[in-house]
Amino acid sequence: MTEPAPEIATASQTVVDPVQDAPATTTAPRPIVNTRTKPKGTSAQTSGGERSVGSLLWYRFVQYLCATLTMVILRWRATGQHNMPGSGGVLLVCNHLSFLDVFLVGIPLRRPLNYVARSTLFVPGLGALIRSVGGFPIQREGMGASGMKETLRRLRAGGIVTLFPEGTRSRDGQLGPLKAGIAVLVSRAGVPIVPAGLAGTFEVLPRSRLIPVLHPIRIHYGPPIFPEELAGLDTIAITELIHQRMQESCSEAKRGLIGDMS
Repeated sequence: MTEPAPEIATASQTVVDPVQDAPATTTAPRPIVNTRTKPKGTSAQTSGGERSVGSLLWYRFVQYLCATLTMVILRWRATGQHNMPGSGGVLLVCNHLSFLDVFLVGIPLRRPLNYVARSTLFVPGLGALIRSVGGFPIQREGMGASGMKETLRRLRAGGIVTLFPEGTRSRDGQLGPLKAGIAVLVSRAGVPIVPAGLAGTFEVLPRSRLIPVLHPIRIHYGPPIFPEELAGLDTIAITELIHQRMQESCSEAKRGLIGDMS
């Protein structure tokens, strides 16, 4: 999550089912809610880690609302959702083109996400909203000890943590270099890394624009990088591998976007 900037975009009649790669028609992704009950005061164990029943219901409501709004004002599709592991801790790494990215990247997924957000966003009101959907703060200049600890805690609890490892929104629409700390994090986490690529949100609302324009959007989730693939690699090699897989996901999203526009 990055510095807020307004943005909305295109009318659409298609939306992607959260489990299938093929687009569905005129129906927003249906929230998937764990209906098993637990004693009062405990958490409901979900595929996304531990969340209270109330927190999970609120997350699904926000997910459904965002899906419905973007279905109406944006024409978007997603592919590769099957690459997301069905359970256990996962680090979801995505390119960052626009303020919209954080709202879009979780819409097609069944499992709820946790979000890394810079600490300056946690002001009264906005901070409560960010926390309510799984966001937690880190320092703008780096993850820091507290951010690293909370990220690892959520991963080890079986959750998905979403991270934009470029550290800020792209200035030219291309995937930029990754922050060096990503290699330290993944080495300590020991969980699968799912690279995601977004295409089209830069055209809708780049950091240089205040008024959004209509443009289709694509999201692609690439095959996971498992901890075994990182064994024996130094931090530079780990960062390069993650960057390469993210670039492949971005390229796949761009190819799909070109097909959507043709």
